[in-house]
Amino acid sequence: MPIFSGCIFQAVRWAARRGLREERGDVLAEKKQESRRARVRGETYAFGYLRRQGYVFVARNYMPRGAKGEIDLIGYDGKTLAFVEVRTRTVRKR
Repeated sequence: MPIFSGCIFQAVRWAARRGLREERGDVLAEKKQESRRARVRGETYAFGYLRRQGYVFVARNYMPRGAKGEIDLIGYDGKTLAFVEVRTRTVRKR
């Protein structure tokens, strides 16, 4: 009988850990979504600001083949080709 109860205890403990992991996954997914919204908002703001400054854009969120990341904005400032990486900061409300 102790072997059976030990197995049941292990199964319950495993299910409890898995439930907590799924719950934590929901929170992480929500944070990722919030972070993505902030990133898109920052890139859109930067795009508008630089357009008003006279930049002519040729690409947005460009992903070169074989590279790991992306280039947020590519455009001309007069005769100069500019590659722009946008970093967005958020202020947390307390």
